[in-house]
Amino acid sequence: MKLTTLLAASAVLVTASVAAKEYQINHTDQLKSLNDATKSTEVWEKAEVLTDFTYPWEKEVAPKTDFRALWSDDALYFRFIADDKDIQLGDNPDKDQAVLDSDRVELFFATSPELKPYYTAEMDPKGRTFDAKANYYREVDPSWNWETLQTVGEITPNGYVLTGKIDLDEFTKLDLWQDADKQTLMCAILRGEFSAGEPKQVRKWISWIKPDSVKPDFHIPSAFGTCKFVK
Repeated sequence: MKLTTLLAASAVLVTASVAAKEYQINHTDQLKSLNDATKSTEVWEKAEVLTDFTYPWEKEVAPKTDFRALWSDDALYFRFIADDKDIQLGDNPDKDQAVLDSDRVELFFATSPELKPYYTAEMDPKGRTFDAKANYYREVDPSWNWETLQTVGEITPNGYVLTGKIDLDEFTKLDLWQDADKQTLMCAILRGEFSAGEPKQVRKWISWIKPDSVKPDFHIPSAFGTCKFVK
């Protein structure tokens, strides 16, 4: 009886942490392709602007991250603008490792608060991606890939811009919708901020949510919030 009560209480806590923050994704009929998303600046004015990013495990102020997302009748479009004075680009011949050695922005999507499974998209300033399917805790399959994820990276004088697109049908295929109306996703919006250092690279982590962890970790339920599709 005590065990059942404890498990129920834990489930409530996990659900509460996931529901703590919500980002609203507005609808648009002006985006038909990733090229539209990268070329048009006016369309992004219709998106909710998310700049509430911090270093959860550092005392200093994080560099600015501007995240915006929109959805059309068939796809999710998203854009990160990251201020970065010291862009790190991995040069490992293995593409996945090169991305993991790079500055990057990240989106995670989970099927449930238990994170069994969840899917990751980690994208560097060049538009290279490391994607994976995972199960809590950190059972990661790096051989898995999004079927419809497209990305374009652009390095700018102030940092970089990463624009991407995922078909809505893929969210359905992966059972990621949290409601029958297909309006809600469980999402984590993240960034890895790296800089040159001696004897090794300095790595810090940025999020819109402060996860319930004493050490950097985005692979836990409290790193996730809600992305709500609104029309």
